Amino acid sequence: MKKIAVVYQSKYGATRKYAEWIAGELSCDLFEGKDIKAGDLLPYDTIILGGGLYAGGVNGIKLLTKNFSKFSDKNLILFTCGLADPSDTVNTDHIKKSLYKDLTEEMKDKIKVFHLRGAMDYSKLSPIHRSMMAFVCKMTAKKDQDSLTEEDKEMLASYGKKVDFINKESILPLISYIRNL
Repeated sequence: MKKIAVVYQSKYGATRKYAEWIAGELSCDLFEGKDIKAGDLLPYDTIILGGGLYAGGVNGIKLLTKNFSKFSDKNLILFTCGLADPSDTVNTDHIKKSLYKDLTEEMKDKIKVFHLRGAMDYSKLSPIHRSMMAFVCKMTAKKDQDSLTEEDKEMLASYGKKVDFINKESILPLISYIRNL
């Protein structure tokens, strides 16, 4: 049996919830990113890293990018967690474009990426994240109303509220991929 580790970096809890579900489905080890070092993951055949999307970057991705040479013989899976609807290819293209700034061509070929939809409670956002969201919403609201995407409209309608798109079924493609390795 192959050894699998799920490592997550979660600021507000959505990524942690997905990581817990994935680890439960695969009956594997679960680690919080801040509590693990690259050397701790060397005994594993498969490493699944989950991180939230923040300003175009993935929380915790440096564990993979800085230690890629140590992990290049392993199955590497990355799941991102954010508000953008991953069923919309415009969103996933945008996520990939931002993500690929941090990955070499070799990493892009080696790391299988999944996108999961998260949650946000504005009342729990850090001051910097709250400011960033306010800025994005202000800029979006200034756009021509006919040019707004469904994603834009949804963001404006939910601004300042609690939104939750977490769905356990959305991990099934990732679980299937792992089981078929």
